[in-house]
Amino acid sequence: MIDRIKALAEAATASLAEWRHEFHAHPELSFQEVETTGRIKARLEEMGFSGIRVGTAGLKTGLVVDLNPGKPGPCFALRADIDALPMKELGNPPYRSQNEGVMHACGHDSHITMVLGAAKILKALESELPGRVRFIFQPSEESPHKSGAKAMIEEGVLEGVDAISGLHVWGTIPAGVIGYHAGPFMAAADEWECTIHGKGGHGGVPHLAADPIVAAGALIGALQTLVSRESDPLETVVVTCGHMEAGTTFNIIPDRAFLQGTVRTFNPDIRAAMPERMARICKGISEALGCRADFHFKNVLPATINDKAFTEEAAEVARRVLGADKVMDIPPSMGAEDMSYYLQKVPGTFMFFGTKNEEKGIVQPQHHPEYDVDDDILPRGSALLATLAWDFLQKKTKG
Repeated sequence: MIDRIKALAEAATASLAEWRHEFHAHPELSFQEVETTGRIKARLEEMGFSGIRVGTAGLKTGLVVDLNPGKPGPCFALRADIDALPMKELGNPPYRSQNEGVMHACGHDSHITMVLGAAKILKALESELPGRVRFIFQPSEESPHKSGAKAMIEEGVLEGVDAISGLHVWGTIPAGVIGYHAGPFMAAADEWECTIHGKGGHGGVPHLAADPIVAAGALIGALQTLVSRESDPLETVVVTCGHMEAGTTFNIIPDRAFLQGTVRTFNPDIRAAMPERMARICKGISEALGCRADFHFKNVLPATINDKAFTEEAAEVARRVLGADKVMDIPPSMGAEDMSYYLQKVPGTFMFFGTKNEEKGIVQPQHHPEYDVDDDILPRGSALLATLAWDFLQKKTKG
């Protein structure tokens, strides 16, 4: 069956490149992907799909469709995110973004294309499938505070689904190589902010003020003890201050300083403990320096945890489809993804698929203004996704 799937993928090579270029040229931001949704729907209808369900969170964006709807047996889901980033494309491919200030710099154009490719392959094998395949085209991955995954799950997209998988293109992995990891794969991502209230004054007489900038500097350093002294050295924790605002000019001590940052974890117990620990340090440091702190912590995305047994099986499928030398177990990433919400509900796996090709000059990482993808990976990714679905349904049916 793998040879048939690979042959069907190879036959679709030109179409896959054409589709990706179309999506790349017309990027749309989170929960604004109306035209993108329409283009996906048109391609699915050309393949013969019906019963396509359009819309998420009351908006005309995102869609879901089942292959073999109503057929008894297991159901396997394939997910692609479809939104783009608010950034200007500086590269100049023939399919350069036509939407100024918006770019598919995270490769979601490729994700759409490869799931469409898998849909085309599996549609050709529809009568032989011992179950159903659900294709999920999800809006708003890039806006974690308004997660499209969370919205779709709340609306029932996983009802009846037994397992799920997805790929994310990755600019630092060689083109066509799969990077996988069983267990924790991508970090939980949370946000924090702290406003330090001091007492303003003249820069020449600091003893008459309470300097919130001094408190902010001490606080930024002290927060790192949460990693070095309050967390098990064998656990992975990141505390970053990425934004600071204070003051208006060189000789004035301001009355406030504002700090904002992110916390990344894998262990749910450590994640749960961070708000109290951070609040204690913010309060203590600020008060010790004559200031007062207002601290706020917001959980944003849970960690992406790949089911161990399923992931090892998926890696074996990848070796059969791509070759053993094209599959590698990689360390977890401190990036975050709302694929995590699906994997909290059903077993599955999320894997990286390399795009880097130095011979073609495709060397930039995601979120770079010149990011691009080697089109040669598209049929391979489509074949892999289709084989994952086929293999799961076969094994599940045979028990």
